Amino acid sequence: MHAQREFRVMGTTAHVLVEAATVEAAETGVAHAQTRLLELERRWSRFVDHSDVSVLNAAHGAPVIVHPDTRLLVERAVEGWHRTDGRFDPTVLDAMCAIGYDRDFDAIDRDSPDPVPTTIPAPGCAGIVVDRVVGAVRLPRGVRFDPGGIGKGLAADLVAEELMRAGAHGVLVNVGGDLRVEGRAPGAGGWVIDLAHPITGESITHLHVAGGAVASTWRTKRTWGPAGDERHHLVDPATGAPAYPGLAGTAVLAAQGWWAEVLAKAAFVDGPERGRAALERHHVSGYLVADDGGVQEVGRTAARAA
Repeated sequence: MHAQREFRVMGTTAHVLVEAATVEAAETGVAHAQTRLLELERRWSRFVDHSDVSVLNAAHGAPVIVHPDTRLLVERAVEGWHRTDGRFDPTVLDAMCAIGYDRDFDAIDRDSPDPVPTTIPAPGCAGIVVDRVVGAVRLPRGVRFDPGGIGKGLAADLVAEELMRAGAHGVLVNVGGDLRVEGRAPGAGGWVIDLAHPITGESITHLHVAGGAVASTWRTKRTWGPAGDERHHLVDPATGAPAYPGLAGTAVLAAQGWWAEVLAKAAFVDGPERGRAALERHHVSGYLVADDGGVQEVGRTAARAA
């Protein structure tokens, strides 16, 4: 028996499906997932005034006691920064604001020209301190944290794992294209994920995933500004400007959503050749979609997420 629900959270659409012993149990699982994702949004959103992330960013270098969920988010983000040599960087917030993404995306006038932006390279994570003993996080003065996509991937991980521990037979948690599946799918064919082309909208492939995560990063997903001055949300940490590496987007399969999201972002910034090499170095599978629409497959994408 299964239940499913779609709803808005974290500036995007979430889709949750729960397979359980009874319809009632499945419905309870879906309701928990929605409540939990909304809770994580309130803790992690930079657009919520008193979220943990907003308080951290306003602390001017002072340590802040945060919820364990937030501490884990920062730890995973810093780990992603280290493991990608800074190609994924959660300290791009000032760069994002400088190019015009300084408010909720739905509030941005996407057709009006903004002033020519000042680019601000990301300062990096070297000075971020996570104190597990007291449950505090300290950002260096001048460093601001943007959970961005990794928050969606980690949220999918947390909710999927909680539902399975609570007795679900199978779960799918998709937060704006960052999804995690575990356990048994409702149908006989298992979990089948349709990966859509970021330019044409047509299906690139149907991924048969026994368990794990898929994260996609499409340049076309969040764009604003008139033709000739179009900007997007995928910033190169080294320059602080929107990245144009010759890719329209990337998709990565990995064991966990947060890690798939980290690698998808890093591979996009790296571009076709370096991005492919990075995914191979980390032993994951994925797709790199070029500006001309060409699709490059990396690894064994038809297999279980590695």
